[in-house]
Amino acid sequence: MRNSIKISSLITALLLAVLFSPTTQAQVLPKFGVKGGLNYSTFNSSDDGADDIEFKTGFLVGAFVDIPIPATPVSVQPEVLYAKYGANLKDTDISIDMNYLQIPVLLKFGFPTPAASPNVFFGPYMGFNMKSEVKVNDISANADDYVEDTDFGVVVGAGIDITKIRVALRYTAGLTNIAKSSPNVDYKNGAFALTVGISF
Repeated sequence: MRNSIKISSLITALLLAVLFSPTTQAQVLPKFGVKGGLNYSTFNSSDDGADDIEFKTGFLVGAFVDIPIPATPVSVQPEVLYAKYGANLKDTDISIDMNYLQIPVLLKFGFPTPAASPNVFFGPYMGFNMKSEVKVNDISANADDYVEDTDFGVVVGAGIDITKIRVALRYTAGLTNIAKSSPNVDYKNGAFALTVGISF
């Protein structure tokens, strides 16, 4: 719980420090945009049953604001995303679907060239469970009572900006045990995502 509070405080502090900095307000115009992509998610776990968990394909979609820091190749990029996570159980027709409202705050380092701007980024995220289900073929059952309401973790990745188009590959690593009221079970979200966005 203490780690969750620290990550939440870090997200808030980063966002407020940049948005309300006098230098930022006077010299920098943020770039707003939208993005979407595919998730390839699973549960990271050291439990014995982890070998039975397989990756599941989902999607994410949302918006971002890219706030450059003057006189540096660095920017801060808060995002608001709707992301589908979960996993499949090996050799079965059972899948777990988890829908999150996710708020990452990323520190982005660019390497501008005349043609494009490659970049790397990392930062914390906070996620809110919107709906979780267990599915067997076409039958589904609500699983919210078994999944934590909030999720915290980190995002790392790399991308390239070509004029207004932004392509990136990221990995989301959850730090929260999402199994509610199950201290003997340790499942954390993990997902690769390929995203494409456009800035305005």
